[in-house]
Amino acid sequence: MSVVAEQAAKRTVGKRNVASAPAALEDIPLTIIGHPYAPIGMGEQLRSHVRACSALRLHHRVFDIYRYAQRTDVVHFQVVGELERRDLPGGIRVFHINGDEVERVVQEFAARGGNFEAGYNIIVPAWELPKYPAAWAAQLRRFDEVWALSGFIGASLATAGVASHLIGQGVELEGGPNLPRRYFGIRESAFVLLNLFDVSSYPSRKNPDAILGLLERIRRDDPYRDVQLVLKVKNGERAAEEWAATMVDDPQVKVISTPLDTHGVRSLLAACDCFVSLHRAEGFGRGLGEAMALGRLALGTGWSGNLDFMTAENSLLVRHTLTKLRSGEYPHWQGQSWAEPDLDHAWSLLRPVMDDPDRGRAIARQGQADVLRTHGNRAVGLRILQRLEQIAAGGLPVRAPAPKTKSRKR
Repeated sequence: MSVVAEQAAKRTVGKRNVASAPAALEDIPLTIIGHPYAPIGMGEQLRSHVRACSALRLHHRVFDIYRYAQRTDVVHFQVVGELERRDLPGGIRVFHINGDEVERVVQEFAARGGNFEAGYNIIVPAWELPKYPAAWAAQLRRFDEVWALSGFIGASLATAGVASHLIGQGVELEGGPNLPRRYFGIRESAFVLLNLFDVSSYPSRKNPDAILGLLERIRRDDPYRDVQLVLKVKNGERAAEEWAATMVDDPQVKVISTPLDTHGVRSLLAACDCFVSLHRAEGFGRGLGEAMALGRLALGTGWSGNLDFMTAENSLLVRHTLTKLRSGEYPHWQGQSWAEPDLDHAWSLLRPVMDDPDRGRAIARQGQADVLRTHGNRAVGLRILQRLEQIAAGGLPVRAPAPKTKSRKR
């Protein structure tokens, strides 16, 4: 039992009964809860676990806790669609939410007719820095256990005294035809570098300026190289359009600020030759993983969550130095460090594969094989299944409702 589960058990001594015999997993409701239709990282994270469970044909269901997201993405319906339910039974519940939204989600859970105490509750939080915020860790302890999306997140949780089970997330997307380069205004002849980031949410972590710096090094040393940098800027309160308007009209830089659905993002990933992430920190690094799963070359800072699937053999890992965060650079920045990638090293890694495309394609094929083996839908599904079987075999905790307390006059 995890530290979180042990702590939860201590808090409910005398209130919780454990089944005398292990329950059959197929008889235990499994509900995945969060934001299944939201075009944000937590939505992608949840959908990756839905795909993983579906790959193993588990008996799972999905619950949209807020029901605020527009349901316009066809792929979201393909993934979630028939699995969505409106009721909240007991059994095992997997919450894809962050530590800072636990209180609101638990309240909404009760408002929608759920009994938080009447099931085995798991939380799958995201985080991008080495130390998990202590204030949020207290909220995680309300759950029976925590799942980590990467070894980096697991180590971060441990700094706050929270144990976790490493499950990861899948990067394998649905197949099908992709939109061509010309749809996005990308040159057919160019060696295309791609990066995705959100200007409305601490873009310094994604570090797009470093990618522009890499392009300048390419121009300096190889001015006639046919290269194009594509920056997909996520739209947030017109921030993307405003950021795009500040860019100099440059034939080697293509800024895409219009929203794309899942098919559009997958097509854009497939249109690039190399996905570049000179990030300062990543909890997981989904863009890198998805590009690798599509058979594209990946170049990324050799630090944080992406090291779960990126190696010197299957990708281009950039050297870095760790620096202290400064005030306001990221939430809970105090005492935190992140990476500053070495742009000269990034160029030294990229130039040989641009000169020798076969070399780049060989690395990309290795990356695709590796990432699908460890973070394909079936691989993640098997880790989920193994953990669920361990929970069921240990006797599923059944919580009795907490007694009501009488209010006291002051």
